Amino acid sequence: MPSINYKDDVLVRIYLIFAIMVGIAGALAYKTVDIAVVKRAVNMEKGAEYFQEREVKPERGNIYSRGNNLLATSVPYFTLHFDPFVAPPRAYYDNIDSLSYLLSYHVDNRHTAGNWRDSLTAMRDSFSKPARHYYKIAESVSYRELQDIKRFPIFNLGRFGGGLIVTKRNERKRPFGWLARRTIGKISGNMVGIENTFDKELAGKKGKANMFRISKTDDVWLPTDNLAIVEPTAGADVHTTLDVNIQDITENALYRAMRKHQPEWGAAVVMDVKTGAIRAIANLGAATKDRTKYFEQYNYAIQRSTEPGSTFKLATMMALLEDKKVTLDGEIDIERGVKEFSKDKVKVTDSNPLSRKWNVISVRQAFEQSSNVAMAKLADSLYADGEFSARLQSFHLSEKTGIELSGEGTPMVNDTSRAEWSGISNAWLSFGYESRLTPLQMLTFFNAVANDGKMMKPYVVEEIRREGKVLTDFRPTVVDQQIASQSTIEDLQTLLEGVVERGTAKKLKSDKYRFAGKTGTSQQNYGKRRRKKEYQASFAGYFPADKPVYSVIVVIYGPTKGGYYGGDVAGPVFREISDNIYNSMINVHDALNQGPRPVLYAGQLPNRDAGNLEEITRILDYVNVKLDSLPDAELAVVDAADERVQVKPWDPAAQEWPNVRGMRLRDAVYVLENNGFAVHPKGVGRVTDQKWHTDGRGKRGRDVTLILN
Repeated sequence: MPSINYKDDVLVRIYLIFAIMVGIAGALAYKTVDIAVVKRAVNMEKGAEYFQEREVKPERGNIYSRGNNLLATSVPYFTLHFDPFVAPPRAYYDNIDSLSYLLSYHVDNRHTAGNWRDSLTAMRDSFSKPARHYYKIAESVSYRELQDIKRFPIFNLGRFGGGLIVTKRNERKRPFGWLARRTIGKISGNMVGIENTFDKELAGKKGKANMFRISKTDDVWLPTDNLAIVEPTAGADVHTTLDVNIQDITENALYRAMRKHQPEWGAAVVMDVKTGAIRAIANLGAATKDRTKYFEQYNYAIQRSTEPGSTFKLATMMALLEDKKVTLDGEIDIERGVKEFSKDKVKVTDSNPLSRKWNVISVRQAFEQSSNVAMAKLADSLYADGEFSARLQSFHLSEKTGIELSGEGTPMVNDTSRAEWSGISNAWLSFGYESRLTPLQMLTFFNAVANDGKMMKPYVVEEIRREGKVLTDFRPTVVDQQIASQSTIEDLQTLLEGVVERGTAKKLKSDKYRFAGKTGTSQQNYGKRRRKKEYQASFAGYFPADKPVYSVIVVIYGPTKGGYYGGDVAGPVFREISDNIYNSMINVHDALNQGPRPVLYAGQLPNRDAGNLEEITRILDYVNVKLDSLPDAELAVVDAADERVQVKPWDPAAQEWPNVRGMRLRDAVYVLENNGFAVHPKGVGRVTDQKWHTDGRGKRGRDVTLILN
């Protein structure tokens, strides 16, 4: 038998294994070079289809009102998809019935549990179609609902163990609905309002994360388990000056006027006199041709500049008084309300019918009764070309307010540099023509008069905060420390109060408080032939007149029903706004408990009320009625005398025919039915009377009707 050389055999095997390993290593090296070098560009392109570094959107900041009411916030919603091939077979099939039941009753009840089970089975077991790893389960799922769904069988194994795929989207919500909708703005489409102006602060900073593509068809990307490369920075919160209660009052008052007068548009603004803070901005425009529906779709108060009409006469009087051209008691001949100016004989007419009876009246009366002729004659005769316009412009009437919101309309006060200037420009400027201002710009001027001559910059944002820390503070800004002399301002305040006391706004006067203001009416298309006349009604003022807190302007453009004069159309809106705000201003009302404590008589105290003792004492304690002692009883009756209240024990069941007058129905039924009586109640409240029924023999029976009131 030949001898076997085991050593040679082992060496052969070693060489063979070595050769194989070298071959494999060579193949791997070749493949590595081929992938990493030769075909690097192609492979990188393919890899980028499924793995990318992508941006991560941050949480958008909130918008708050004054008082920290939430005006706009981002609410997360989730779309749920399912990969049926992730869960192990046993875990999948053992729990498919339970999952189907829960999906049917808690996620989508349009499908029965059986339908869901068939669908879930077909997702995994279908051999006729290519395997899918991305089935939609639900969309628009709230965060709270998502937490419940994550606990469902199979889903509770997690994304990589159970196959539940969750994608998030944020939806901007306004908890107060349409309130201040245009001022708050929107983030979709054409961004407007605060959302647009402070988009950079609200949006935050995007982050970056490695993501993989789970569905090429739907272009869905999810982050990998790796930590984010750059964490997103949440947006800052914007705190506005808006007061939700004043905003609600203003919007409702304006809306009622829009429905009544059916104009093209309307706007109202409420401003804090001392600071210039905007407490409300309401804008409504006609949404239908018949002007029966209105929406807040454009910020007329800030963006739409028009010829203001007679509210501008306040600026005319400021110029005349400041330049010592007139005194309030000086006289002017208004020529029965009609006057022709310049060689072209352009006629100026007073709209006030009282002017037809007057010739010479005082300057005070001319303003209070809103005489166009008086203002025109004074400006035309007392100022040379350009002087009057220059004085008006010195009151900042041709300057934008600089409010934070974008798109502010450009104001204009005609002057000699413009082609439109003519020989009648002084006259027309005096009563609100040949000038264009937005409602907010006009209000800023009125607010300066209310604020004793100090003009404040209107602003709608107070602070920008992140996590409670103030990043930017928008403090009140003074535009002009003294827009006119103190004597001029006092005269103007007197004039504005006179408009309400005796003038064109007399019918708006309140007997509860005093306010000051000026009516305004202007024709908007007077230079365009063959066009139907359109008017703008306005009212600007402030309240309370003695210590102004808020200034308000109301502008209603193109009313078609119920008149068109400022006192008839815009004035009532001002009055409704000021009434409701004034009623809510606790600091301006006298305390009800001022003075000595009044003597309380028995007729003013609770008396003969009967019922459960514990409930009686709880009510008396709530209304701050103190008791010296309490009886040891289940039922009691209140006995009142002058300046005192006693609670006495009461046991109506001890009576043969219980008297339950003064009791509430629940207590009366308890007493009567426990003693075998049948109760028939009528009415609501407490028992004021009871009527016993008779039996077949004409005697008092066991049935009783309780009369409640």
